[in-house]
Amino acid sequence: MAKNKIWLIIIFAVIVYLIMGMYADFDSLLEALKDFNPAILLVLFLLTFVNYSIRFIKWDFFLKRAGVHLNLKDNLFVFFSGLSMIITPGKIGEIWKGWLIKDINGEKLSKTIPVVIVERITDVTGLIILAIFGVLYYKEGIYLIIILLLVLVGFFVMIRSKRISSKLISILERRAGKHAENIKTMHETFTKTMEPKGLIGMSFLSAFAWFFECLGFYLVVHGFGESISITQGTFIFSFASLAGAVSMIPGGLGVAEATISGLLQLYGIPAATSIGIAIIVRFGTLWFGAILGFSVYLLFKKKIMKGTKKL
Repeated sequence: MAKNKIWLIIIFAVIVYLIMGMYADFDSLLEALKDFNPAILLVLFLLTFVNYSIRFIKWDFFLKRAGVHLNLKDNLFVFFSGLSMIITPGKIGEIWKGWLIKDINGEKLSKTIPVVIVERITDVTGLIILAIFGVLYYKEGIYLIIILLLVLVGFFVMIRSKRISSKLISILERRAGKHAENIKTMHETFTKTMEPKGLIGMSFLSAFAWFFECLGFYLVVHGFGESISITQGTFIFSFASLAGAVSMIPGGLGVAEATISGLLQLYGIPAATSIGIAIIVRFGTLWFGAILGFSVYLLFKKKIMKGTKKL
């Protein structure tokens, strides 16, 4: 991502948090933050890292299904470096992982980019699974979940149906020109990685991974001296994450925070405390991931790329 775009996202984030602070009243917000136990933030970092570690297993599974093989060191570098792109709209910037793999072993983007997309699909389905358990607390939320499910099912049918996919491929090939062969390769990769049994299994593994961040959210709420059930916490965090993703705003900034604080207020938690919770949770999940990703990339880029040149 270009440096100027990173700064634009950071400036946008600062504006969002200033608006939230004004809404909550800065004095009330600071008072709420003073009551928060900072040790819980460290626990949130740990739980977020557990989420990433489990999702790495999923990433590795789909890579192998696509016939892309990396040694463990290079694969960890690619996966964790990709976290720096979670602040892009819908995390679409994570397709950068395809370019990293190409730099490491020369693998075609037409084989790696579909893996990134399928991995992202299972992230969404995992969050949907978690959100469904709490949708009774906020019935209006069912509409977003239904729309997302219909989109995902439609994409699955389009890929797996030979009749539909062959027509789409022929249309795309005519427009792709010299890149026509890449269209077939991408479809083949999608077909391999979207095999029903593996896709369902990885979606549930994704739900298990995301639950650790939901647990972190639950602990942060209690760290502010407030109380919600683990079911409510799971629903609020997963639903807010979905809302932020579909908004296509970089990192879901503003949307995810507003959803978290809005739902908490719906359950009787004061505005200042709700916004304080949203800020802490997003720092421990979104910003922690982005900082971790940038750090891994900057620290290990030369070493990884230098090692590949010797091959």
